[in-house]
Amino acid sequence: MKILFLGHLGGNSKYQYNNFKKKGIKIDHLDIEFFFRKVKILKFLFNNISPIIFSPIIFLFLKIKIQKKYNLVYVTNGEYFSKNSVFYLKKICNKIFLCCFDNPFVKRDNKKWNLLRKSIHLFDHVIYIQPSRKKYTKIYNIKNYSIFYPHYEKSVHKKIKNIKKKYDVVFVGTWFLDRAIFLKKLIDKGLNIKIFGSRWNKDSEYKKYKKFFKIKNFNSLEYSKIINSSHIALCLFSKENEDTITTRSAEIPAIGTFMLTKKTNDHVKFLKHKKHTVYFNSVNQCIKYCKYYLKNHTLREKIAKQANIKIRSMKLTNEDFIKKVLKIYENKIL
Repeated sequence: MKILFLGHLGGNSKYQYNNFKKKGIKIDHLDIEFFFRKVKILKFLFNNISPIIFSPIIFLFLKIKIQKKYNLVYVTNGEYFSKNSVFYLKKICNKIFLCCFDNPFVKRDNKKWNLLRKSIHLFDHVIYIQPSRKKYTKIYNIKNYSIFYPHYEKSVHKKIKNIKKKYDVVFVGTWFLDRAIFLKKLIDKGLNIKIFGSRWNKDSEYKKYKKFFKIKNFNSLEYSKIINSSHIALCLFSKENEDTITTRSAEIPAIGTFMLTKKTNDHVKFLKHKKHTVYFNSVNQCIKYCKYYLKNHTLREKIAKQANIKIRSMKLTNEDFIKKVLKIYENKIL
C-alpha cells in the first residue's frame, strides 16, 4: 500500500503520519502550508483577502510535484484544496480522505476555508472529531463521513513520574475572545490560575492580566509537562468554532491530571461527572469546584486515575485512530 500524506507535520498531524509509518506502509509527504508559514504575508492574504488567487498556483504545484500513483491520498490541511486540485488528486489515487479537526463551516477564520467549502463533498471520506459538524454534512452534500472521539499520543500524553506539581490550575490553549472573557472572570474572582498558549498578547486587557499568561506556541512535549505539573487542568471549548469536545478531552485524562471542563451533551456521553471528570456550567461553579478539589487531594486524584483508566480502555491512541482510517479505506475498496 502506498499513501500520499498532504499536510504540515506538526501536532496531531505528525502523530498520524508517524503511525502510518509504524504500520510499515510506504508513505510520501508533501507540505503545501510550508510556503504560507515561511512567508507570513501569503498566509494573511490567503486567510483575509482571497484564497482563490492562490488556487491556480497550488494546482500547478500539485501537478509538478505529484507524478506517482497512490492507493490513498490523506489530507490534513484541507483549506488549500480547490475543486480542480481534488479532481487532479482523484486521478492519481484510489481514494482521497480528509481528516478535518477544525471547523471549515463557520466564519471565525475569515476566508480561510472558502476553497474547501466548495470542494469538501468531492473527498471520498471526511473524518471529524466533533459531533457538531454532522449538521453540515447535508448542507454541503458530504455523503461519506465518520465522527470519532478525540485521540491522544501514548508516547507523549502520559504521566511523568516524580514531577513536581507547580500549578494549582492551568489552561493551555490559543487565545479566543470567549475563552479570554471566561478566564479573566476566574482571575478577577481570585483563582490562582496560569494560562499558557499563543496570541494572549492580542487581548484588549493584556497588560492588566499579563502576569497570568505564558505566551508561546507550546509543542506537545511541553504541553504534557505543563499538564503533568498542575493539580487541575481546565478544558475549554471554542464557542465560535461550535466545539463540544476537543483533543484536550482525551489528552488530559491520558496524562493523568484531574480535568475540569464545561458541560456539554457530547462530553457527558464521553466521561461521567464526578467519576472521570467534573463539569461546570458557570464561572462561579468552576471556581467552587477548583477550590473544593484543590483541598480534597485524595478525591481529586481518585477521579483523575479513574479517567486515565477509562481513556486507556477506549482505544483512543493515534495508533488506534490510524487503524480506523485504514479499515474505512479497506471497506470502501472492497
